[in-house]
Amino acid sequence: MENGYSWYIAVVFTFGETAGSGLVALPNAMLSLGKLTEIGLVGGMITLIVMCLIPFYTATLLGNNWIIMKTRWSEYSEHCRNPYPEMAQKALGDGMGHFTSFCTYLTVFGGTAVFSLLAAKTLSEVLNGFGVPATMCSTLIAVGIILWPCVMLKSPMHFWQVSIVATVSTVTAVALILFGYALDVNGCHEHSAFPEFTPVAASNSLATIIFAYGGHPCIPTIVHDMKTPQHYFRCFLLSYIGLFLLYTPVSLLGFWIYGDSVSDSIISSIQNDNLRRGISILIAVHVFFSVLIIVNPLLQASEHVFRVKQEFGIGRFIIRTIVFWIIIFSAASVPNFGVVVNLVGGSTLPLLVLIFPPLFAMCLEVKQRLEEDGAKEEFGFKAILKYHSKLRLLLDAFIYVLGFYVMFHSTYHSISSIFFSENPPTRSCFTTWFSSSENLQNLTTSTSHSTHFQCCGAFRNISLNGQSCF
Repeated sequence: MENGYSWYIAVVFTFGETAGSGLVALPNAMLSLGKLTEIGLVGGMITLIVMCLIPFYTATLLGNNWIIMKTRWSEYSEHCRNPYPEMAQKALGDGMGHFTSFCTYLTVFGGTAVFSLLAAKTLSEVLNGFGVPATMCSTLIAVGIILWPCVMLKSPMHFWQVSIVATVSTVTAVALILFGYALDVNGCHEHSAFPEFTPVAASNSLATIIFAYGGHPCIPTIVHDMKTPQHYFRCFLLSYIGLFLLYTPVSLLGFWIYGDSVSDSIISSIQNDNLRRGISILIAVHVFFSVLIIVNPLLQASEHVFRVKQEFGIGRFIIRTIVFWIIIFSAASVPNFGVVVNLVGGSTLPLLVLIFPPLFAMCLEVKQRLEEDGAKEEFGFKAILKYHSKLRLLLDAFIYVLGFYVMFHSTYHSISSIFFSENPPTRSCFTTWFSSSENLQNLTTSTSHSTHFQCCGAFRNISLNGQSCF
């Protein structure tokens, strides 16, 4: 596919790199929207619909932005390693281009850490289920070793097959999760309880949902690699319909059946042992392949910074090895899937998903109109009011407010829980690796993050498989 892939392969890419870690975290996110009898299910459904439509809208803006850039600047007909920052540079200048580079690659860095942690978490649970002692920290290193050779592939168009495997594994995992719900509903729902609504919890919930729908750091790269980029709309329409159809039943039914006994991953709440292991394996397969898609923009940008040739060689091997293992060891410093999801979903991701796409679209579209009309008027606020749709401006303003709300609230509380809480949510893997032998067993237990199942009920004391809850 040297000339790019078709739009339906782009659908699989978009779907494959977006679904996965957000999917298993969404039931927990729904808890933050209040009690079932008040706004839980209704509020959850409305939130999922709105938070699907907005990322879909901003994804289409990114696609159109790239079409404008290819039309106005001939250099973008060739391979571009940094399409999102280039978009920012053409819209608002060099400063915004550099800032967008920072946000994009920090988000990709964090997203790769999240997916790596989920892979390690599911792998450790599978191994423990089969009687093989393993902690999340030890399996995180195994994940890195397995993925290390694979990250040397140049760009998504050179490993498009992995997106198909990732998509099939996710759809199958969802089917098994829903089957698990059917088995557990009678035993767990009657004992479930639901927390009160709080603004802080709501911001964390929105951050998780943004992460679940927010594949935007990679979207310009996906559109760039398409054989016909003009087909971006149909690509994103099918992708987000598919995501919504998968996310909605998993998140709302999981919330309704298990209540506040749900942990940061719904997999732990499934009561049937064999079903839970099967789901874990499928999600691990998805995450393994998705990491290759997600981390690729950061790897290409690193090569660009150090002027590494695009052909495979010692330069690519060294740069990609260093960057990839920095990500893995950074994940090891905070090996808690739920906390890192909220941090990534609430910090730079709202900028890339909610704020930058409409901002850059407005600038590029107005500048294009000025050029087409041969206007002598310079680009500025008056030109925006003259050439840009007022309805679009109102919609974009709403999205900006939502984005900044989630970004400030969720980032503040995520950082506070990691660094300033009296009961920090996790121990660093480095503490485990370098602990004295007499403390190793206790530390291993604390960092494994519930390698057994999660009992349901208000007090997490209801087990449907006969296992002890304590």
